[in-house]
Amino acid sequence: MGKLGFGLSVMLCCASAQAALDIAQVPLYLGTRADPNIMFTLDDSGSMHFEIMPESLIENEARYVYPRANKIYGNEDYNNYTVTFDSNNDRNAYIRSNYNNKLYYNPQVTYLRWVNADGSLMEKAKPKCAWHNPSKPDMGCRDLTRENNEEKLRYYFGPKERDYVTEEIYWPAVYFDYKGSGNVKNSSNYTRVEIRPGKTYLNRPTRSDCVSKPVCGYEEEIQNFANWYTYYRSRILAARAGIGRAFASQGQALRVGFATINASGSVIRDVAAFSGTNRSDFFNDLYSRDIPAAGTPLRTSLQHVGNYFSKTGGDGPWAASAGSTLPHLTCRQSYNILMTDGYWSEGRAYNPDPAVGDQDNDGTADTLADVAYHYWKTDLRPDLANKVPTSTEDPANWQHLVNFTVGLGVNGTLNPASGKPVSWPSPYGSDAKKIDDLWHAAVNSKGNFFSAADPDTFAAALSSTLAQIAARNSSASSVTANATRLDSNTHIYQARYNSGDWSGQLVSIPLNSDGTLGEIAWDAATLIPEPSARNIFTRQDGVGIPFRWDTLNVTNRALFNVAGDNQGESRVAYLRGDRSGEQRNGGAFRNRSDLLGDIINSDPVYVGKRDYGYSSAAGLTQTEREGYQAFLSSTAITRRPPMLYVGANDGMLHGFRVADGVERLAYIPSSLLGELNQLTRPNYSHRYYVDGTPRVGDAYLGSRWKSILLGSTGAGGKAVFAIDVTAPDNFTADKMLWEFTDSEMGVALAAPTLVRVKADNKWVALVANGYNSTSQTARLFVLDLATGAIIKEIDTEVGSSSEPNGLSSPLPVDQDGDRVVDYVYAGDLHGNLWKFDLTDKNSAQWGSALKTGNKPKPLFQACNGSCSAGTRQPITMRPLAIRHPKGGVMVMMGTGSYFTNDDKLVPATPRLEAVYGIWDTGATVLSSQLLQQSITHEFVANGTTIKFNVRVVSNRNVNYTSQKGWYLLLKSPSLSKGVGERAVSEMLYRHKRLIFNTLIPSADACDFGGRSWLMELDPISGARLTYSVFDVNGDGAVNDDDYVAIEDEAGNDIKVPVSGKQFDELTTTPSVVEDAEMERKYISGSSGNISVTLEEGAGDLGGRQSWLQLE
Repeated sequence: MGKLGFGLSVMLCCASAQAALDIAQVPLYLGTRADPNIMFTLDDSGSMHFEIMPESLIENEARYVYPRANKIYGNEDYNNYTVTFDSNNDRNAYIRSNYNNKLYYNPQVTYLRWVNADGSLMEKAKPKCAWHNPSKPDMGCRDLTRENNEEKLRYYFGPKERDYVTEEIYWPAVYFDYKGSGNVKNSSNYTRVEIRPGKTYLNRPTRSDCVSKPVCGYEEEIQNFANWYTYYRSRILAARAGIGRAFASQGQALRVGFATINASGSVIRDVAAFSGTNRSDFFNDLYSRDIPAAGTPLRTSLQHVGNYFSKTGGDGPWAASAGSTLPHLTCRQSYNILMTDGYWSEGRAYNPDPAVGDQDNDGTADTLADVAYHYWKTDLRPDLANKVPTSTEDPANWQHLVNFTVGLGVNGTLNPASGKPVSWPSPYGSDAKKIDDLWHAAVNSKGNFFSAADPDTFAAALSSTLAQIAARNSSASSVTANATRLDSNTHIYQARYNSGDWSGQLVSIPLNSDGTLGEIAWDAATLIPEPSARNIFTRQDGVGIPFRWDTLNVTNRALFNVAGDNQGESRVAYLRGDRSGEQRNGGAFRNRSDLLGDIINSDPVYVGKRDYGYSSAAGLTQTEREGYQAFLSSTAITRRPPMLYVGANDGMLHGFRVADGVERLAYIPSSLLGELNQLTRPNYSHRYYVDGTPRVGDAYLGSRWKSILLGSTGAGGKAVFAIDVTAPDNFTADKMLWEFTDSEMGVALAAPTLVRVKADNKWVALVANGYNSTSQTARLFVLDLATGAIIKEIDTEVGSSSEPNGLSSPLPVDQDGDRVVDYVYAGDLHGNLWKFDLTDKNSAQWGSALKTGNKPKPLFQACNGSCSAGTRQPITMRPLAIRHPKGGVMVMMGTGSYFTNDDKLVPATPRLEAVYGIWDTGATVLSSQLLQQSITHEFVANGTTIKFNVRVVSNRNVNYTSQKGWYLLLKSPSLSKGVGERAVSEMLYRHKRLIFNTLIPSADACDFGGRSWLMELDPISGARLTYSVFDVNGDGAVNDDDYVAIEDEAGNDIKVPVSGKQFDELTTTPSVVEDAEMERKYISGSSGNISVTLEEGAGDLGGRQSWLQLE
């Protein structure tokens, strides 16, 4: 009820009344999406052998901290010069302290083993035989538990000293702690620590591997040191660790290839689906590829990768699947992640083919930035249509390459944190400026640059890079706004999800003064509090409880101990946000890129300080009216922080504080507790959990006014629940009011609604029974809002196991304006529009408003033909109601289905769906009593006078003396049959206009699931409007220049306003914000973008008509 100008997302819909409903557990269009290409380019230069970082610490060729075994990284080695182990030598302390040498052992870090392709960790290193290279165990190992004795080596002692040593005896498990002050090159300012049996090691608060942290025992410390030696000791080992961790946490919704800068042609493995053998091969290449003692030809390598992305054959990156010839996908996004520990080494002798030159016109030619810019601005596949999705980060719609660059242990002369510089230095001036060029390359190609000083930061940078790529390829479910009028504080809020790892986002985007989108202000996914600080609740034994292991009873604890593995407590901790049990951290549970789960079908609801008009409501008691005015003026409301509430498929309904995006509430429906363990599985297969859209309103309960949230599990279950959200700064377990399930409650796709009824002055929740209930009939539950108890269950008696049915979202209507519900409208899968009568003060008398004898009878049945099973048009959206100018109620709804797995397929001859306007005068309405409107014309964008595809609807007049409304068949005028177009999203009514979206599913991967139309009609007649509302020619104004020329039904050439605008993706109900003259519709689409449609505002049309809806 707190939503402002937007509705259910397109997935929350419909079904075919044919057999048991196969309700989808993933978004229907995901199977047709074009996963992005990601080429990972590894720096395999010789410096990756080195065990010291940054480069400036290396002197006199002493690159190692341990005597090097031969050929552990391939067939080429550098001189075996090692920093001395002499305990009295300053150089020993300086280089074997992580304070200086960022590669050396850091006792504050838990060193995790490398990650396998399946997310599991490789075996623990053996302290008595720690491998020199875990991918080549036959190349030997080091015993870290006893003194080592090396012979015939050169050791580096000081600035000018490099001596051949006949024999050196040293303790290998050693490091130096810098004391925090004094000359870092003076060994007296360090504490030498040898890891030996019988000792304990203090001050390790950040270690996750020590049972008694911050104290670690000898076995724990020597194991951690051995893991470091085997998996992190050198640049290449540490890089492989970070790269493996970053990619292991990725799902299968991407295509990955592998390249190295020194390989012939650079590309070693073509991009391919990141699953099965392809995934395993990537990790094998990453961990096992030989590293030659070679230079750093970054420009040459980037050009090789760019040329690869220019390939046109089946072995190129644009084919639908690896090795296929057709189709080549026009919308696939392509990225290259280039990591390096140094600067490019080709010098001015670099001779690119094709020629590059000064691509970005900065006065310096043939730089890495020039190469990157060339492959961004060049249409790499001019033979393909330009359908690559655009974004605020990357406006290019042609096939191109975006580069993300990552530097390991390197810094340039510029600071990336300060923002893009006004001018870039020539990289030919110094090595440091070549690192600036690495950043410049990312900027030029619309990517990003990270510089990591140590292995942990490097791993985090790569994870961030992949997260940014995922965000550019994410899908969005919906948007909402915090206001309907544009001002300096207007924001919109967009829900997003990444199907690669099923993570979610909720972002706040301020609107600029001209209504355009500003920069993201916050992302709630990055602001989840620490596990111990989160307010997570559930219900148990009829009361709300904190969701913690110690509050769960024996029965519920057993739900989390899968197959008796005694991991229940760890699973609960995982669900609360503890990440120590994830595979990448040495645990057994699924890796997560973010703690917030995917948000798909749940639309965010903004709750601020809204007045519902109850202080003057004639139908309420005097006590209620007076109490409401006091409630609105109380500090509990005037100082209440605005909130956003939304369901996510991490099993929780979340509440986020609007000011900063911090989570204040999470609620887990108790009916889902037994399913939550699936979220911890590394092989998790997506399903919905809390996927329904909540509604919030005020109600008088227990002699007090309160704000109540009604939520549902959506496609995730068969439950609805109520939460007291009056005081979001003080959520406690007792605010989790109730949870309702019933044998006749089906999958809760319909959104519940709270209203006041006449009977006993009760506040109630209206709950549609949804789909796949026990009896398969359509029912309306009226629940006591205070307790969740059933007051009345109204069965339509329509539906059966052979012809399943269910009720869609109910619409309460207040016909006499007293703010008390009179009637409720709702549709079902058989095309029936039901009218339920709740006017009686005795709830026992409530029921269907129309009957044949004692049998309930619908107000109307929508069919495309005889109303046999195959022609019934399912109604899965919530209806819309307004006052009819001749009295009575005008009820509008669309038909169609988009929530079962069958709904994504369009048959050869699909059923025609329609949009209806039904005049309810108290009697049944027949199809024969409706006037047909038609889509008469459609126009394709021409780039000048028509900027987007449009359509025109007829303008026939309804004769309300004999007719009872209208209908519009959703069929293109140029086609003899339909293409599966349907209307399933919630409608809007603004400024005497009916506003709705339609969708057309598509199997084309570059259609983002299909297409949509935004339609605007006259609600009383269903005809086109008499004035233009769309800025068709894109000149920033809406006027007669936005008309199109047609031949009308009488054969006259006329110019008329358009009725609809097409989107090349699936879209949801828009969020609407207006200023004094114009109206902007913010529409979230399946491509992940937000489109802004500029329209005519209220002008001289006045405000909206008085609604009958109680929302």
